[in-house]
Amino acid sequence: MQDTIKAVIFDIGGVVVKSPFIAISQYERENGLPANYINVALSKHGSDGAFQQYERGEISHEQFIDQWTDELNDTEANNRAYRRYLARRKLDVHMVLPRKTRINGSVVFARMMEISATPNHCIVDLVRWLRRNGYRVAALTNNFNNDATSGKMRDEVLAPLFDAFFESTVVGLRKPDPRFYIHACNSLEVRPSEVVFLDDIPANLRAADALGMAAVSVSIGNEDRAVEAVKRILRSRGLKSANL
Repeated sequence: MQDTIKAVIFDIGGVVVKSPFIAISQYERENGLPANYINVALSKHGSDGAFQQYERGEISHEQFIDQWTDELNDTEANNRAYRRYLARRKLDVHMVLPRKTRINGSVVFARMMEISATPNHCIVDLVRWLRRNGYRVAALTNNFNNDATSGKMRDEVLAPLFDAFFESTVVGLRKPDPRFYIHACNSLEVRPSEVVFLDDIPANLRAADALGMAAVSVSIGNEDRAVEAVKRILRSRGLKSANL
């Protein structure tokens, strides 16, 4: 018998608010870069890249922008990583890739933060409904505490929605590290098997699933489907007092 769901944990960017990947894709198109080129460059260093260090609060905003811009324009390393990406997806590995780029990390980041200020209203409505119906509701976010714009959005708009707000920059851990998920569960006094988890990044969803959470994928333009998926889970495993 499956455990009763007692808590729902939400990612922020791409779930509660619009995805920053929308801004990245637009920048790629405007600058003639292959699709997902920046995303591949962003992740090529694994947990040691500038973006990942910034999400753990290990470097300042200024250090992040300088280091990230250098990483984004390291075409030799980025092209190797992108060809591996193409091979994994069985795409054209002989695609002509840029020999030199002039990606402005500051501009890309600013655009990411700008679009992330727009809520996904159906998800926000779900958060409020869950709280009214007795569920513990939390955010589990890889974020940035050195950026004034995202900090204001967090403090004035996002954090008040939730019972708890777990930030990578505060905890010093980031998804998909399972310790970050366990930290949230312990603070909420629930087992992972009593949690629904929503995210837009496959690696983060796989980590949640491996811990026993009910993982729900959120995709751009299909946020309403994620809401329905959560409600389907709660119809079979939710609190009896909830009004579905």
